[in-house]
Amino acid sequence: MLKKPYPVPIPPKHQFSVVLAVMVLAGSVSIMSTDLYAPSLPHLTDVFQTTPELVKLTISLNLIVYGVAQLFYGPLSDRFGRRPVLLWSVILFSLASAAAGFARSIDQLILARIFQGIFASAEVVICLSVFKDLFTELQQVKAFAIYGMAIALAPCIAPIAGGYIHVLFGWEYNFHLVAALGMATAGLIFILIHETVRPDPTALRVQSIARGYWSIFSNPTFMAHGALAGVALGLIYAFIVGAPFILIDHFGIAVNHFGYYQAAIVIAYFLGSMLSTRLIDFWAPMTLLNLGMGFTLSGAFLVVGLVFMPGLLSPNSLVMAYMIIGFGLGPVFAVVPSKALASIEKSAGSAAAAFGAMEVGISGLIAAMVSLFHDDTPGPFGLIVGITAVFGLFLGYCANRLDRPAGGRLPANDQHP
Repeated sequence: MLKKPYPVPIPPKHQFSVVLAVMVLAGSVSIMSTDLYAPSLPHLTDVFQTTPELVKLTISLNLIVYGVAQLFYGPLSDRFGRRPVLLWSVILFSLASAAAGFARSIDQLILARIFQGIFASAEVVICLSVFKDLFTELQQVKAFAIYGMAIALAPCIAPIAGGYIHVLFGWEYNFHLVAALGMATAGLIFILIHETVRPDPTALRVQSIARGYWSIFSNPTFMAHGALAGVALGLIYAFIVGAPFILIDHFGIAVNHFGYYQAAIVIAYFLGSMLSTRLIDFWAPMTLLNLGMGFTLSGAFLVVGLVFMPGLLSPNSLVMAYMIIGFGLGPVFAVVPSKALASIEKSAGSAAAAFGAMEVGISGLIAAMVSLFHDDTPGPFGLIVGITAVFGLFLGYCANRLDRPAGGRLPANDQHP
């Protein structure tokens, strides 16, 4: 049964479908802000007469501030409510997107992308918070799996569309499209989304914020799952940052064809998320998580082998290895948010913010390493993917250890009748 939100303006079943649909749209627009212009990355060096390292910073710095800014949106949404924070952040995100399209130097583009990341980060906090407001842990797993399946279409379609927009109109029109979609999303939020939590007047007190985040970041179960989410997302953003230069510059793939390679990975993720919605009725969440981690780490270590074994790396082999990673990430992203949030009893907004900050902050650092160590060869990309996979293996072991009490039995919320 759904937990009763505050207030309840529409029936719970209708509320679920409406909230999920709008959250999917908001998340899709946020993701598109990067994926639409990813095929343009190698060409921006000529547009702005700059270096690949600086162009890659438009992604990595965006991710880092996207993660850090979430720490502020958690207390804000606890204090003022989910709806107004989401609405204004989407409006400001749209304005930052328009500014990115009008950038006339790499510095202006980097600055606009930083503001995009700051305002886009509210969406993931509000999504996690609302799901925690409304659903039990197992219902959250289903909701996140459905959410993941739906927003997977954005990175599937966006690079393909972005490549053609780049060829037909120019790279800047990708950002103008995101701005228009963002304003449309803001309109739907204003009309359809209702508040799900009673605002807490004490949420912005410094002592309350410090005490809340201390309890969250000192929770080992939360930390293990939050870091695991960051490592998993980092594998994807390593591809987004590094693959355009490997596939387009190194192997000569056409700009308007790059999106098809990324689409194959997203389809694999979609299938993994679909499998999660079926298996969660029969499997414990940790069992599902371990299945996903098995595929994800196998694919990551295969990428390392392809990069460093002579003659094995090709566009098709790289994408096939990443399809294994993408398939595994479906179960991973269905389980880790609910596991992390279930370990925190209060302050859903702050807990969601802390989780999002860890997830995107860690993945942003991984993307930044791909940028900083770029040397016109696939080597640094392969090395960073390998190091990331090793950390993922360690974190997966920690998550399993923390999930089982001394007696070895599964926690009550993992047991199925």
